[in-house]
Amino acid sequence: PDLKDIDPTVLKHCHAAAATCILEAGKQKADLSAISTCLEDCKLDKERIEQFCTEYQVFKSILSYLCRSPLHITDVSWRLEYQIK
Repeated sequence: PDLKDIDPTVLKHCHAAAATCILEAGKQKADLSAISTCLEDCKLDKERIEQFCTEYQVFKSILSYLCRSPLHITDVSWRLEYQIK
């Protein structure tokens, strides 16, 4: 409800950017000082940076597990089906 006045396209881009930032931080095993510096360069205020870092700390172990081994295909079975009429 708080975001109903924001253009959906802008909101979608913001969500994608935040998700990318979080996943990349997990992938790089970034510490809080590196994340804070990056967010300060993006001109976020201190309150939002602290909130982001707090949430990041909560989910850091989950993120490191997800980013450590990306999904990949292990086995494929192909079968060709056709009919000649």
